[in-house]
Amino acid sequence: RRLKGGRMIAAESSTPIARPAAEVFEFVADLRNDPRWHTDILEAHLTGEEPIGQGSIFAVKFKPFMGQSEGSVTVAKYEPPRRLELRGQMGKMAPTLTLSVEPQGDGSRFTRRVEMEPPGIMRLLAPFMKGTFRKQNAGFVENLKRVLETQP
Repeated sequence: RRLKGGRMIAAESSTPIARPAAEVFEFVADLRNDPRWHTDILEAHLTGEEPIGQGSIFAVKFKPFMGQSEGSVTVAKYEPPRRLELRGQMGKMAPTLTLSVEPQGDGSRFTRRVEMEPPGIMRLLAPFMKGTFRKQNAGFVENLKRVLETQP
């Protein structure tokens, strides 16, 4: 999926997690848990009412990037316990994240896909950013596995 005239950067990582799919989904759907596994997210707060679902918005603080350190994430699609689509707005950056959870044996398989069209001059760097983007995404997924498999 390419956006108008830009250079889309996409990364997808997947891992088995020794927890039931419904538990994994519930954990990742509540972005207030992100600081525990997503090393770039410092804080996340639900701005509206519970329960979390389609249309929920989270205010996020993240490690400064291009002068930005705050943004929002909106739940665009909410399909428990299998799929969640999130739309971010971090300054000029607008990543789309798709989080999928599939039952697998006694546990589940978690997949995190992130897509983003770099804004402005960053488009020129897109080809060089792809490797870093993939590596970071894989690291976030491994952190999630570690957190969920070691917590009671």
